[in-house]
This record gives sequence, C-alpha cells and structure tokens, in this order.
Amino acid sequence: MTTTQGKPHQRGATTKILITLLVGALTAPAAQAIDATQWQAVAPAIQAAVECRAKPDTTAAAWKALPRDESGGIEAIKPPAPFTVFGLPVQEVSIFIDPDGELGESYTVSLGASAATARKSAKLSTDGGRTTKMGELMLSDGSVPQLTCTVAGTYDESEYQEN
Repeated sequence: MTTTQGKPHQRGATTKILITLLVGALTAPAAQAIDATQWQAVAPAIQAAVECRAKPDTTAAAWKALPRDESGGIEAIKPPAPFTVFGLPVQEVSIFIDPDGELGESYTVSLGASAATARKSAKLSTDGGRTTKMGELMLSDGSVPQLTCTVAGTYDESEYQEN
C-alpha cells in the first residue's frame, strides 16, 4: 500500500477494477437509445456520477428502466438529447456497478472534445486524474477521450502475497 497526499491507495485493487472495466467496455454491445423523457429523469444523476460528485439513486424508477444486458448490467447509452459533463459534449455513457460491491462502480463518458479541453474543464492533473470524495476521476485520451469516475469497492488485497 502506498500513501499519496495522506490518503491510502491500493494500486492492485484499483488496477484490477480498471482492467475489469476496460475488458467490459471493449466487449460491450453497441450503445442503446432510451427515450427523451426517461433520459431527462436520469441525466442529472448520471452527470453527478460521471463528475464524481454523487452516487446515483439506483432505486429510482428512471434508473431501474435503463437498458440492461443479459447479465443485468446497464448497457452503454447514447443520450437522446444534448448532454454534457463539465460543460463538454457527451457521445456515449457506460455504467458499471458491481451488485456485490466488491469491484466498485465506474461511470464513463465518451467525449466530443479533445483530451486537453477535457483535462482543463474537469480540472485534472497533467497526468489526467483527480481524487474526489467519491472516487478517482480519470481521463483516457485515445482517439475519443473518455472520462471515468471510479468508485472503489470492498475488494481488499492487503493480505495478498506473491510467492
């Protein structure tokens, strides 16, 4: 375990979560459309989650009606109306919430803006990250920049030892 700015971080657990999320994102089906009324009801909660400000109320009717995959996870969503995070246009939203809480949660958007613009708007460090009270906000700057809020789960590998 390492300490950064007085906060303990478990790099192994965070790395494992990120790998799980990346594999899920790469194998996810195409984004689903939802109707504008449902989107209007759920968009503020998604925006707050992606911006790493507040967890969504997953018991709300609009949240429960989000399109699901065969395992019950939320499918990627193309917003039916203009949607922004940190003032930047969003092309697609991906959400992962581990029902057991072990692997945590992630809220990811594909942005219609450059990585440099996203880094500035989200007030990220030069390496593309920022710690919030809710979790870790990170930017991946591939061909389409993606902004992700990752909330740590209960998985703990503090007693893990390699032989």
